[in-house]
Amino acid sequence: MVNLFRAEWTKIAGHRWLTGFLIWIFPIGAVAFTVVLAIILALSESARTSFSADTVTWTETLTGAWSFLNNPLGRLLLIGFTAVMFAGEYQWQTWKNLIPRNRRVALIVIKFLALSVFVVVAFALMSVLLTAGMGLLRAIAGASYGPEITGDVLRTTASDYARSAGLGFLSTLIAAGYAALAGMLTRSILGGVLVAYGLTILENLLLVGLILIAYFLDFRDIVHIYRLTPGYNLLNLDSWFRVGHSAPFEVMFGADDALVVRDSAEFSALVIAVWVIGLISLTIFLFRRQDITS
Repeated sequence: MVNLFRAEWTKIAGHRWLTGFLIWIFPIGAVAFTVVLAIILALSESARTSFSADTVTWTETLTGAWSFLNNPLGRLLLIGFTAVMFAGEYQWQTWKNLIPRNRRVALIVIKFLALSVFVVVAFALMSVLLTAGMGLLRAIAGASYGPEITGDVLRTTASDYARSAGLGFLSTLIAAGYAALAGMLTRSILGGVLVAYGLTILENLLLVGLILIAYFLDFRDIVHIYRLTPGYNLLNLDSWFRVGHSAPFEVMFGADDALVVRDSAEFSALVIAVWVIGLISLTIFLFRRQDITS
């Protein structure tokens, strides 16, 4: 298993252009953001004054960097990356060469694990670079950058950071699940990317469709189906971790008639767990039944 993981990691890292534009762009972007804003702050007193007026803490910056993985744009980038990695196995015929010497279940599990860890490492680097860069910017602007580093602050931040990184890991697993299913259906990189993107877009448009059904059929409860989607629950968990309350969605059926949905962190964690286990299990089931060696 260790050798499989090492081989998979090497294979992923070997796609330099792909990882550069879809994954390493995040830590590179953190550095570019720091450099550009540092130049602006150094040259403009009004910019320094405006920047100093905002309250920024290194703890929020460190943990908040992970939230991009859980929003729709971040998930689209993840799905594009993972779709190429899964669908490419068919076009590059790497699985055709590996399957006779390895168990299919192990290949799929390691693929999911390696992709997710690779993304988590890149975002961990981005969060550190962004936090350090924000410290430099606050210093240029002559602003504070608390809180003071103490044992309690470090323990709390480490706990929050672990939760945020774990949520990023789960988000990557779900993206990889979409991509794996798309890759198996199409067996081509372009088809895998398009199908995976299509699934994600359908998920994001689902709420609109449910609202229309609820409005025209006078069946409001159907909107609650949206609570079972991974995108909503990832955002809800992210909100609980960062600000301590849910990320509700509100549907207006009239001027004074609104349906407001708020879910607990436990509910969202359960839904995400079902999605992760279900997608990986379905991928393994389909992969075991495929004829790839012919």
